[in-house]
Amino acid sequence: MALIEKDDLRKILPQKSRMALIDRVISADKEEKSVVCESVITKDNLFYDEAEKGVPTFVSFEMMAQSIAAANAVLDSDNAQKSGMILSVNDFESFVPFFRSGDTILIFAKEDFASSPIFRYDCAVKKGDEILASAKITVMQSDFNVERLKN
Repeated sequence: MALIEKDDLRKILPQKSRMALIDRVISADKEEKSVVCESVITKDNLFYDEAEKGVPTFVSFEMMAQSIAAANAVLDSDNAQKSGMILSVNDFESFVPFFRSGDTILIFAKEDFASSPIFRYDCAVKKGDEILASAKITVMQSDFNVERLKN
């Protein structure tokens, strides 16, 4: 059973509809400051490439960022409504060109640096034991109201 299922996740994260790239939060560890999220690759994904029958792996950095946002909501309820913005993606490595339709992938994010409002996460995307992509994502937490962007 997931910690947060898809419908509840949609209420927490600002990404809606086809831009919502993670489907559930599988686990979160407050002490480790880490989260594991899941994404099932389908044609509904905004970045789905019909010719390749999948989603390009470069999209994984956005999956990582959404996982970081989910971690923030789960692990720090005081900051759950804060926005986050990607400042940088470093050391990105992709070991496959596409996530294939029907694949269930896990997105791991673990905070490895914090100097509020700047945070860095060591991230990886896996299918089973195989690492498909990895990166270090630096984000900035903000009080910006993302609801304003919806109008």
